[in-house]
Amino acid sequence: MSKPKYFDYTKNQPINIEQDGCDLAEWGRLYEDFRFARHPKGFNIFLPPDKLDASDEYSESDPYTLESDIESDFHRRRVELTLDLVTEAVSSIKDSPQILDLGCGQGHITERIRQAVNAAQISGLDYSVSAVEYAHKNFPQIDFAVGDAYDSPYARQFFDVVVCNNLWEHVPDPLFLLNRVKQVIKPGGYLIVSTPSRYRLGNMVNVIMGKPVKFLSKFHVTEYTVGQVEEQLTYGGFKVKRIISRPISARSIKGKVAKWVLSQLISMVGSHHQIEATVFYLAQESTRTAEPSS
Repeated sequence: MSKPKYFDYTKNQPINIEQDGCDLAEWGRLYEDFRFARHPKGFNIFLPPDKLDASDEYSESDPYTLESDIESDFHRRRVELTLDLVTEAVSSIKDSPQILDLGCGQGHITERIRQAVNAAQISGLDYSVSAVEYAHKNFPQIDFAVGDAYDSPYARQFFDVVVCNNLWEHVPDPLFLLNRVKQVIKPGGYLIVSTPSRYRLGNMVNVIMGKPVKFLSKFHVTEYTVGQVEEQLTYGGFKVKRIISRPISARSIKGKVAKWVLSQLISMVGSHHQIEATVFYLAQESTRTAEPSS
């Protein structure tokens, strides 16, 4: 018998996906009696009814322009490095790996993961009903659901790999998020995090000139240095296996010169700072003994 995928932590028991849901139209009235709502389009919603509208940041459009700019240098780099780390993470798993894209948005990168790892079972969770509706319609081979990353509806130790692609900077308490990720990840499982480097090239120049750092997006709560993310992962019970970034060429001569000078300086002093916009981390759960793959 397969392990139940969904779990109700408030009642400490598995969710029966066939019996424990109600129609979305009845969710407000029947919230106390059911575990989740079924959207008319066919996906499940694990958010309380009073949070649905406030959390739907994709209701008007994609605020992160991934749909329209998926082939841009920035997003192409995100996809390539994500797939690089996912492929590395699943390379030692002999059976079908379970992969969760946490904060999947409209599912564009989730679908690229599915295409790259054909044998995997892929799930995507996002806070936005509109985003998941888009993902469910356009990428039907993936199990998308609406839910809170802080309170995900998945069973303990269910996933081999959890991907947090540019989610870290959006939450006020990444250590709490990390604790919830650890709850659903298997012993020895892998976590992939991508998040902006606080001291990337532009901010390095700002600091040198005595100016404040700038965030990449108005939606970011904060942005972290490479050392801070590594410390968070280590404190949360993960061993960092790889930290990588991929250069994007500076557009101006001044930018290219500044990038070269800062790169040489960072290399000379052995700093952990990365001057690229986004840094990727591959970390392995390290506090529990992994079960051998079948």
